[in-house]
Amino acid sequence: MKKYSYVIGNPPYITITNKIQKEKINMNNKKIMKVTSTIPLLLTLALTACGTQNSQTLTMVEEVTQTDGTRETDTNTEVAADTESPLAQRDALEWEQRLDYSSERQAQLAEITVDLTQDTEEVQSKAQGLLVAMARGNAEAAVDSILTEDWYTVMLSDLLIGQRNYVGAADNGEWRMTILADELGQHCTAIEYPLADGRQFYVQTTDSEIRYYVCAAERTGSFISESLSLTDGTYVGYEGTLSSNNRPEGAFTVHMGTADLSSGAADAFRNRSAQAVSYDGDFTAEGRPETATPEYLSKEGQMAYAFRQEGKNIYYLTMTAEDGNDAFAPVRMGICNIWE
Repeated sequence: MKKYSYVIGNPPYITITNKIQKEKINMNNKKIMKVTSTIPLLLTLALTACGTQNSQTLTMVEEVTQTDGTRETDTNTEVAADTESPLAQRDALEWEQRLDYSSERQAQLAEITVDLTQDTEEVQSKAQGLLVAMARGNAEAAVDSILTEDWYTVMLSDLLIGQRNYVGAADNGEWRMTILADELGQHCTAIEYPLADGRQFYVQTTDSEIRYYVCAAERTGSFISESLSLTDGTYVGYEGTLSSNNRPEGAFTVHMGTADLSSGAADAFRNRSAQAVSYDGDFTAEGRPETATPEYLSKEGQMAYAFRQEGKNIYYLTMTAEDGNDAFAPVRMGICNIWE
């Protein structure tokens, strides 16, 4: 049987020899290798660390630099703020922002965290659906709540540029949430919620990506992490167990596919895995792949870590020796949050 493989990178390229055609799809310094007797089908896949899909970066402002012209006013505000509740501080600063926006004042707002129960009934009511979904570990319902048309209008009280940080009590600890609209018009909602099994359930939506994970705060034990690009529909999911060294051990599964975005982000996320395929592998307790690597891949410096088989065709996910143990660090699989 003839073997075909082909290489597609970014930008795409194909290398052909007389009887062997090679294909690799780069993903976080990992590659997909395919051995098949059918005609190759091109696929472009671009992923960056921590689930980011080639989008502009949303950042929370953490440092304040004051100019001489605003130092006196800001100092007076800070003195008054010392005696006010976080909610009162936030509302006062947001009112000033509506009258005269400044990045310095926005930095002050970014440092304020409010207990949700202290905010308006409208805000509490709007957040309730999301909190119920998070408590149940329901990613689809959580995303649906965030993607409602008036989510940012209500949760940011009509602010076009703003950031609100909330905390609240849960049955198993404390949850936290950040809602952000920046100067570039980008939006982000991130929420972390403690589940009954001791793991953290994290959901983050931006204009370009939806992702979530369920994992212990220590990045150990069983986990699941999934991301969906709202730019090109690329879907990637990981499932497995992380050792005390924060690396996979035992059974490990990777899901990959392309979702249909034509019916909107919420529908695409609900059906993200409809066209996905799964690759299975195993890792040692030290985090080394146990999947057998074909000789022709070894000669190219590749190491297989997962595979799938369709009839006589075998498809491999591979990494290079240079990738090393860091190829499967939690952050490389999207297990990281906005506050880190």
